[in-house]
Amino acid sequence: MTIKQHILYPRVLIISHNALSNSQDGNGRTLSAFFGQWDTNSLAQVYLTTDIPEFTVCKKFFQINDVDILKRFFLNKKIQGKVVLNSDLSGMEDYKKVIKKSKLLNIIRNNMSPFVRFLRDSIWSISGYKTGELIKFIDEFNPQVVFFLSGNSVFSFALTKWICKTKKIPLIMQTTDDYVTGKFSLDPFFWIQLFRLKCAYQWAVSYSDCVIAIGDKMAVEYKIRFGGKYFVAMNSISNFNPSKYTSTNQNIKFTYAGNLGLNRWKILALIGESLAELSHEEGINGELAVYALTTPEDKQLLALNIPPFCSFKGGLNNDQLTTVREHSDFLVHVEAFDNANKYITRLSISTKIPEYLASERCIFAVGPKDVASMQYLMDYDLGVTVISNKKTDIKKALKEIILNTEMKIKYAKQGVEVAKTRHNAIKTAESIFQIISSTVEIKH
Repeated sequence: MTIKQHILYPRVLIISHNALSNSQDGNGRTLSAFFGQWDTNSLAQVYLTTDIPEFTVCKKFFQINDVDILKRFFLNKKIQGKVVLNSDLSGMEDYKKVIKKSKLLNIIRNNMSPFVRFLRDSIWSISGYKTGELIKFIDEFNPQVVFFLSGNSVFSFALTKWICKTKKIPLIMQTTDDYVTGKFSLDPFFWIQLFRLKCAYQWAVSYSDCVIAIGDKMAVEYKIRFGGKYFVAMNSISNFNPSKYTSTNQNIKFTYAGNLGLNRWKILALIGESLAELSHEEGINGELAVYALTTPEDKQLLALNIPPFCSFKGGLNNDQLTTVREHSDFLVHVEAFDNANKYITRLSISTKIPEYLASERCIFAVGPKDVASMQYLMDYDLGVTVISNKKTDIKKALKEIILNTEMKIKYAKQGVEVAKTRHNAIKTAESIFQIISSTVEIKH
C-alpha cells in the first residue's frame, strides 16, 4: 500500500536552501524523492538561494536569497522576496546567468570564511527577512508542520524558529552534513559561528518531533550530542529498470556527475592524471567525464581537462544524466582528504550513491576511510574503494578494475539489490508520511 491511497495529507511547509528539483543533484533532488507522492496542494516551499524550482512535486514556492537580502540591506527595503510562478522560470534563468558573472558575488562565494558567514547571518537578521510578502505566503498556505533541511547558516534556523513559533506548529528537521564539529582554529569567528550553530541545532533538535538523518553514523553521534528522536533516510530511487550492462575493455568510460565543491575536484583531477599515466605507461585506456551544474573556476577547469583522459562536460538534466550513466562503465564517487572538508562530510552519505547503485554500474570511489559515504560503500561491499590520495594507489585500483570484467559486473549487480532494499522511494516516502502525519496528529 502506498501513501497515494491515503486521503488526508498534512500541509507541509518545506524550508531549505535548495529548491525542489528532479534534475539538480543534491538536497533538492532528495526532497523531491521524499515528497514525490504527496498531494501537491498540501506542499509549499520557502527556499533561500537563486535556484530554479521544478513544479512536478510542489506548486507553491517562495524565494528569498542572499542577493535580495543584500539589496534590501543596502539599497531598498521594499525588496521582499517573491512567490515563484511557472511563468517566471525563463526570466530566472537569465537572472541566474547575470548573478554568476558578478565579480563581487564570486569573490564572496569563493571566500566564505567564518567572518563572512557571521556577517551574512547578521545582514539577514538586520535587513528584516520577515517581509510582508513572506508572511502573506505563509498565512495563505497555513502550514500544519514545517519540514526543515538544516545547513550551516544560523539565519535559516532563525527563519524556521520564527515560523514554527508564530504559527504554533511542529517541526521535522533533516540533517545531511556535519557543521557542528569543532577543529583546531585560531580564528575567533570560527568559534563564534560554531557556538551559534550548536545553539541553533540544539534548539531545532529539542523542538523537532523527529530528526531525519542521512545515515546511521550521523544519527548515533547527533543523538549523543543533542538528544532527540531519529529516523535514517538517504536519497531514494523510484526507477529500478537499469539498462543491461555490456562489458568491453576498450574505451572504458568513468563518469562523475555532481558537486565539485569541498575540494572534490582535486580528487577527480588525481583520477584523470592516473588514467593518463596508465595509458602512457601500460597502454590501459580509460577516460573520465565530469559533469556539474556549476561551472568550475579557471584553475579547476585547467586541472580537470586532461584530454582525452579527463574533461569537464558541463551540466545535465535528468534524462541526459540517465543516458550518460547507461553508457558508462564506472560511476565515480569522491571525497576530499583535507581535514576541513572531512569534518563537513564525515557523517554524510552522498545523494549520488543510491542513484549510482540503481544504475547497475560499478562504483569507483576515492576518499578517506572515516567518511560515512566511503564506510557505507565498504561495509556493504558496493564497489571499488580507494582510501588513499596517493596516485600509485589510485592507479593500482584503476588498473585492476579496468582489466577485471567479472569484478565490475559483480559490483554492478550487488548495487541494484542494495538499492531496492535500502533506497526504495516508495518505502521511504511512506515512512516520511507516517512520521509527519503522526506529528501533526499529536500536536492537534
